[in-house]
Amino acid sequence: MPSSFAKAGSSGSEIDPPSAMADEKRRKRMISNRESARRSRMKRQKHMEDLVTEKSILERKIHEDNKKYAALWQRHFALESDNKALTDEKLKLAEYLKNLQQVLASYNVIESDQDLKVSDRFLNPWQVHGSVKSITTSGMFQV
Repeated sequence: MPSSFAKAGSSGSEIDPPSAMADEKRRKRMISNRESARRSRMKRQKHMEDLVTEKSILERKIHEDNKKYAALWQRHFALESDNKALTDEKLKLAEYLKNLQQVLASYNVIESDQDLKVSDRFLNPWQVHGSVKSITTSGMFQV
């Protein structure tokens, strides 16, 4: 047996059994503590590596989301511009339709009025009625 377990004051006597058991327990506890500390360091290191990996994944996701956000914002702006142009066009077309309806309504009033006699001359202005004098012979443009 090792001499470290022998009593310092004894003259070559046997190892003190209670002291040897205490030393053996202390040695086992030290080994156990070292193993526990090693496992704790490994667990902490693994946790740190997992956090670094998660951080890089989240940063990549943020970057991708920022790109998507920018694209969606541009699309939104373009759609807003298109919507404004279409709304303006709708207002112009509504005004045009209103004017056409007024013209049609006034035309229907004229057609429905039976007492109104309109000369053929006004209905067909491209047809010449009656005697026509030449402009040059009428003396209108004499110099």
